[in-house]
Amino acid sequence: MRLALTSDLHVEHHPEVVDLVAERMRELAPDVAVVAGDVSHDVATLEDALRRIARAVPALAFVPGNHDLWCSDGENSRARYLDRLPEACRRAGAHPLTDGALTVSGVTLVGETGWFDFTLRNRALDDTFPIDAYRNGAWGRLRWNDRFHVRFPGDDGAPLDDESLAAWMASRLARKLAACDCPTVVVTHHLPFAELVATRGMVPWDFLNGFIGSARLGEAIAACPRVVAALAGHTHLRRSARVAGAGGPIACEVSPVGYPREYRPADLRARVAARVTLVEIPPS
Repeated sequence: MRLALTSDLHVEHHPEVVDLVAERMRELAPDVAVVAGDVSHDVATLEDALRRIARAVPALAFVPGNHDLWCSDGENSRARYLDRLPEACRRAGAHPLTDGALTVSGVTLVGETGWFDFTLRNRALDDTFPIDAYRNGAWGRLRWNDRFHVRFPGDDGAPLDDESLAAWMASRLARKLAACDCPTVVVTHHLPFAELVATRGMVPWDFLNGFIGSARLGEAIAACPRVVAALAGHTHLRRSARVAGAGGPIACEVSPVGYPREYRPADLRARVAARVTLVEIPPS
């Protein structure tokens, strides 16, 4: 199966990225395309972007990113996650993996956004970045903005902290994986494996790695013998890895577009060509 992957379109920063992604998808002619989150915090903008990409491919799967869960006053991110974003996906002709699996050419795609619980941080810098700095989302002048824009209550209505939300996401993913009975591709936004994390050993860069993902996600993925690939986003760096899983090696890919400051504006077409990646999933 031919799968085209990208993520982190951040449409507000360069609206022209959507048509370039759709054009690149047509060129690659995959069996299925995956957008692994961070399209837009505005639901109408996200829906329009997914609609234009969906027209270019036979099937489009989506998981939200943390920016897609940013809410304005009177909203909460759980309602977005479970209701508003799946509805927008379906209207756009895309499949919300948060709502259920998608099977294409004998391969099942499952997904959840995931979250961060500081388990993929650079532990060598724990004396510099205490755990409470991660929990507060602040160190010096650095701020992690999910703290201010994501409001995600639990089943009882009480707000979930980041570690509890990461556990909630990992538990949902594990339940989905337990039902898989054919080759499976897992899609998350946050990173599930340390092998995908870019660690520089630098202050303040590595503080941000506390918010990059969760080892709980990786544990759930690696425990399922059906998983053959794991796709993610969030980091804005192109990453590939192979990790051990219960059923054999798992091919991992991250292929985000990112922000204009991360490439020269005149090179957006080249950036999209490099960051809409074709992943070949072998037949079972």
